Amino acid sequence: MATRTALYAFHFLAVLHVFPVTSNGHAAAEDTLLRELFSHYSKAIRPVMNTNDSVPVTLYMTLNQLIDVDEKNQIITTRVWLYQEWNDSRLTWQPTNHYFGLTSVVVPIETLWCPDTALLNSADDHFEGFPRIVVPGLTVTVYSCGKVVQVVPAILRTPCNMDITYFPVDIQHCEIEFGLWKYADRQVKLLLPEDGIRLANFIANSEWDIPDVRGRTMEKVFIATPDSYTSIIFDLTISRKPLYYTVNLILPCVLVAVLTLVVFALPSDSTDKVNLSVSLLLTLYVFSILLAELLPPTSNMIPYITVYLIFNMVLIGISVAMTTCVSILCQQSSGRSSVPILIKVVFFKVVAKLLFIDASFIATKDPPNNINLYRRRNEKTTKLENLKIEESDLTLDRESHTSGLDFPIGNSSTARLLDVPVVGEQCHASYNCIMGKPRRYCPDLSRHLHGFKCPQRHMRTAKERKVENNTTRIVKYMEILLKRTIPEEKTIKIQTEWKLLATIIDRLLLVFFTLCTLIGGLGILSRITDY
Repeated sequence: MATRTALYAFHFLAVLHVFPVTSNGHAAAEDTLLRELFSHYSKAIRPVMNTNDSVPVTLYMTLNQLIDVDEKNQIITTRVWLYQEWNDSRLTWQPTNHYFGLTSVVVPIETLWCPDTALLNSADDHFEGFPRIVVPGLTVTVYSCGKVVQVVPAILRTPCNMDITYFPVDIQHCEIEFGLWKYADRQVKLLLPEDGIRLANFIANSEWDIPDVRGRTMEKVFIATPDSYTSIIFDLTISRKPLYYTVNLILPCVLVAVLTLVVFALPSDSTDKVNLSVSLLLTLYVFSILLAELLPPTSNMIPYITVYLIFNMVLIGISVAMTTCVSILCQQSSGRSSVPILIKVVFFKVVAKLLFIDASFIATKDPPNNINLYRRRNEKTTKLENLKIEESDLTLDRESHTSGLDFPIGNSSTARLLDVPVVGEQCHASYNCIMGKPRRYCPDLSRHLHGFKCPQRHMRTAKERKVENNTTRIVKYMEILLKRTIPEEKTIKIQTEWKLLATIIDRLLLVFFTLCTLIGGLGILSRITDY
């Protein structure tokens, strides 16, 4: 470092000797002034009259731009202009006619003494050793009164402890700390003016605002030395603009939470309920992964937005379990076991009324086309027809002997298919002729069709006997078909009760999850917005 500084000084003096100015103009005056100022000047000596005196150095900064805020690595990047001012009594002159009224000159920074100010909390790894606020090739301005002004443009990378509790409306407090690397306060003293940091030329950032900047001084005493060291700390308060994250993160999470309620609005026996719940759970998991990539991996605090995501995932997980239970209830509607009496009392009479469900109508409604209704209607019709047939029993017997045809016809089902009324266990028919329209009275065709006795049996043709046999077989098949396809009245009632119970539980879960979503969402998100 000393060799490089000597080289810069040699080049500076060489320029003065190689390009002499013989005229009496301004260049000759500046050349003469620089010769006189640096002829016996040593930059290794502090500019003080007394060795025990301290050199006061005023330091202030202009913040031009907040380039980047890296939340993942907790580093901010800023572009600043750093100003330092001090007095050097060896660099004074009188701006008389001898120097053509020169009040200031610009000289290379390597030719005079400068304070070794450093960025103490630097996070930049591009420098060899500790970063000093000295850029080779810069110049300083020296005034006739001995005042030296140094301006250093720099891009600073400093750590910033991120508090992400209120993300994405968080406010971060960052520090930029400057101090002297080797000089103690008894040698060089850093001073901070009232307007230590300025934002006159600040370029706005698209994601962050800087509502407040302040400067302060802090004295430190280290164990290795009894001397005190003064540091100047610039406090930056930066606040995030939440619009981007509100539109792309918070609103989708809220919509997913609302879609959870749609699961319980679907029919109880729908197979898409579990699929929808699992899809919503995976969606929130993807959002949590995206959020984890944005935020630093810290265990000191948990963002409220993460708490909201976890809360919604827990709700959706519970909804998956509840939906599975409701699906199991729907599977119980096979009619094998009925709903317990206690559950009927609690859900059908109490909970159903609170949820405005007409449980009495659904539970007591008889299903149409059941086999018992068919049988009762058949028995009622048989009784009425028996009364009519008993009144004309004697007439029928007389007609049967006159026609010479007496045979059993079949059971009640066959009689109804053939439009024939039923009388007890006997069946009589009167034919005007073999091909004429008969009038028959039959109790059980399937049991007696092939065994009746008729004096004129030989009068029936083979075609007629085939028709009767086919009719008997059709009736038997229809009875078997009815028994298999038409459920019993008790089975339908049990199925209705289980489906009603599943509907009530779905409605109850809808109310519960609606309250949880509203209370949890307002309780968690309100903390973010109130910050």
